[in-house]
Amino acid sequence: MLVNLETIVWTGAAERTFSAVVLGTPVEVRARPIDFTWDFGDGSAPLTTTDPGAPFPNHSVAHVYAAAAEQRQVTLTTRWAGEFEVNGSGVWQPVVGVATTSEVSQPFEVRTAETSLTNG
Repeated sequence: MLVNLETIVWTGAAERTFSAVVLGTPVEVRARPIDFTWDFGDGSAPLTTTDPGAPFPNHSVAHVYAAAAEQRQVTLTTRWAGEFEVNGSGVWQPVVGVATTSEVSQPFEVRTAETSLTNG
């Protein structure tokens, strides 16, 4: 990553459906992301969005590091809402509360880049 240039981030978090059997009764559970909180590990305020981001060139979530560092990591915390359906009824009921997951990137270095003009 380079100082003063956008570092693009995104996640593949999307709605998910899970199947289970509870006391002999089939249950489907759906979880959908509510929001995403990105902590860029440089002391800046975390960024919370409802957008999961996207890769370049259609990126929508990015951060600019102001200083070089030997090691940084991005922590993504996702909040999930849920609902469930019992025995194929077609009636989905909300799950009270939210679930939270966190992921941490591999460590990376933030560097400065210097340019120089040359003749020929």
